[in-house]
Amino acid sequence: MSESHVVSGLVAKRAELTGQIEHFQYQIRQISMDVDHLDATLLLFNPDYDLLSIKPKGIRSTNPWFLKGEITRLTLEALRTASTPLSTCDITDALIALKGIAIAGTKERDRLTKSLLGALQMMRKRGVVEIAGRIKGPGGGPILWRLL
Repeated sequence: MSESHVVSGLVAKRAELTGQIEHFQYQIRQISMDVDHLDATLLLFNPDYDLLSIKPKGIRSTNPWFLKGEITRLTLEALRTASTPLSTCDITDALIALKGIAIAGTKERDRLTKSLLGALQMMRKRGVVEIAGRIKGPGGGPILWRLL
């Protein structure tokens, strides 16, 4: 015996997803035509240009909590005011407190931590911060960070 409310919910979800597929397939067709037009125009100006040498540019999703560069600025502020190296978890907590972010679950916290780690790795490459060690724990434990 089937539950009618379950079936109707599944039918509605399927209709929604197939509608999204149609929508995005239409967008893909439009974008493909735009690329074809750009290629033709580019070849008008330079017939010998190798179109396959043009690498696709990745699309980055924006962080809903921070403006561009804000994670870096706030992280540096947290590290400057700390008397000891801070763990990635400590910095994440500081960012949450500074921005007043309401974290609904671990996925959101993990997303924020991933953004933070990206910023920290960039600062590390630039010689602004360094890894001061690790706290014992699963997966090697959280990394400790300090300013140079």
